[in-house]
Amino acid sequence: MAAIAGIGLIVVTVFAIARQGFTIKAMGSVAVAIAVAIAVALTVAITVALAGVGVFAGAFVVAGAGVVAFAFAFAFAFAFAFTVAFTVAVACCCAFAFAFAIAAAVASALAVCADFAVAVAIAVTGTIAVAGVVALVVAGTSLFLSMHINRRIQKGDPRFENLRVIGLAFAALGGTTFSGADLTGASFTHAHLKSTSFNDSRQHLTVLTHVRWHDAQKLDRARLGTSHLQDPRVRALLTSLNGVDQDLTNADLQGTNLAGAQLHRITLKGANLNGATLAGAELHGANLTEAQCIGTDFTAAHLTGACLEAWNIDDTTVFQDIDCQYVFLKAEPDAQGNRERRPHNPDKTFQPGDFEKFFKEMLDTVQILIRNGVDPAAFKAAFEQVMADNPAITRESVQAMEKQGDDVLLTLQVPEGTDKAQVERSWDGGYQRGLKEGYTSGLLEGQTQRANDVKEVALGFGQLLSSIQINNMNNPINTGNGGFINTGSMEGNVVNLGELSGQVTVQINQLPDTAPDSDQPSLKDLLTQLQQATDTDTELSEIEKAEALGEVAKLAKAGTNPKDNAMRRMAKRATDALKSITEPLTEASKLAEVCKALLPTILTLF
Repeated sequence: MAAIAGIGLIVVTVFAIARQGFTIKAMGSVAVAIAVAIAVALTVAITVALAGVGVFAGAFVVAGAGVVAFAFAFAFAFAFAFTVAFTVAVACCCAFAFAFAIAAAVASALAVCADFAVAVAIAVTGTIAVAGVVALVVAGTSLFLSMHINRRIQKGDPRFENLRVIGLAFAALGGTTFSGADLTGASFTHAHLKSTSFNDSRQHLTVLTHVRWHDAQKLDRARLGTSHLQDPRVRALLTSLNGVDQDLTNADLQGTNLAGAQLHRITLKGANLNGATLAGAELHGANLTEAQCIGTDFTAAHLTGACLEAWNIDDTTVFQDIDCQYVFLKAEPDAQGNRERRPHNPDKTFQPGDFEKFFKEMLDTVQILIRNGVDPAAFKAAFEQVMADNPAITRESVQAMEKQGDDVLLTLQVPEGTDKAQVERSWDGGYQRGLKEGYTSGLLEGQTQRANDVKEVALGFGQLLSSIQINNMNNPINTGNGGFINTGSMEGNVVNLGELSGQVTVQINQLPDTAPDSDQPSLKDLLTQLQQATDTDTELSEIEKAEALGEVAKLAKAGTNPKDNAMRRMAKRATDALKSITEPLTEASKLAEVCKALLPTILTLF
């Protein structure tokens, strides 16, 4: 029974560690096996003790021999790797119990025959032989188990990570230590880092921000503490700077130095890139969906074909000299195969500086979702509250109002550095107060009525909102002072072009007859030419003419104060819109010809 218990313990221990790794679960399995083996050994020992007083002397001698065998087996096992010392010791204990039981049984049998001297001799010899054989089996098993564990650690098996950390702790004794050091910007390029310690000290954290690890050797043999270098994927990327086609989903790359890295088609979905530098990195086709990029440096990075769906950026994210022809805002195509390409037109690409402008404009806006339609009076109260709390926000700050199902999305242009959370709080407070003070009898229901609510907002506040873009509202809207609203799709509606053109004429006539500099053309004359070209262009539909006149009106509005930043932005957007309108037209288009000749000159006046 003792032999069976010992062999069973060895089998369970080896199987648990080899299969489950050096984990709490594996150690639990071993503990259970030890308990069973001890119980069996005690049972056999008690049975033998009761065999008679006549075997006491023989048992004593056998016990001594068993202790010698145990010591030999333990010493032999200790010579192997630290990782299997516990297993060897337990197995040797079982060997002793097994030898003791066998020897005692033989001695007892011979004592019955009254040949005590022969009994003792045979018992001692048997004990040593059995213990030696068991110890040899244990040693051999330990050797193969050590080889298996070493192979799994070399392959980075997480089940043996705890054992690797223990081994590194001993290996790093006496090695170079940077514990608690501030290594910001340090370079370990080509350095041999075996047995080096980067653990945190008791007083300070080890700072590894923007450290250069390119071609560092044996970094996996260093003590890395709790840093992002614990992730084998991150270590491999930082030392090779080659992440082509790699998957680093949810990887922690905060504060890393990936300047110039080859990251073609890399998957960085949900990765933490906050504070990292990717200056000059090759990110062609990279997937940055939901990546955290606060304070990330993308200077001169290559982003053509990258997916930027729901990535998190702010005004600390550095976009300078970006090399990018187009990007996608969706990772997966819709039913029509659309991934929200920017620019939309597949025949167009970003020109130098366009990428920065595109995302900079997105950063300088606040988007407020008005649920369940718009209450006109509450809208007014909210907007007045926002302007009161933020003097830099004016009526020209309203960039768009877009219907999103039953809701309306309001986009406000805000100056750089504006507390956007405070702007939204001001809006919410003013809107709720407007509702409570009885400005309205309640929210109107139905999609058609909600669309009318938004139109009422624009029509009722002509002096407040001079230039708004309202999408998906079907009908053109005149705000009352020459600012026309581009309503997106207006097919099927009657457009009064004569009235629209007349109002544009009124607004153009409010501009000075001459330019501030004598060597520059008059903005009034340039816009008059644009208006006339629009009215007489035979290639434009009535809808397109209405849209073009609306953009000319915006340019006239901006011309009343051309040095104001908000007006400059309005003029830039209006010229871009005119380019988009005329782009698909043929060379026979009068408006296309005039826009090509005059728009660059118009922009120089702002």
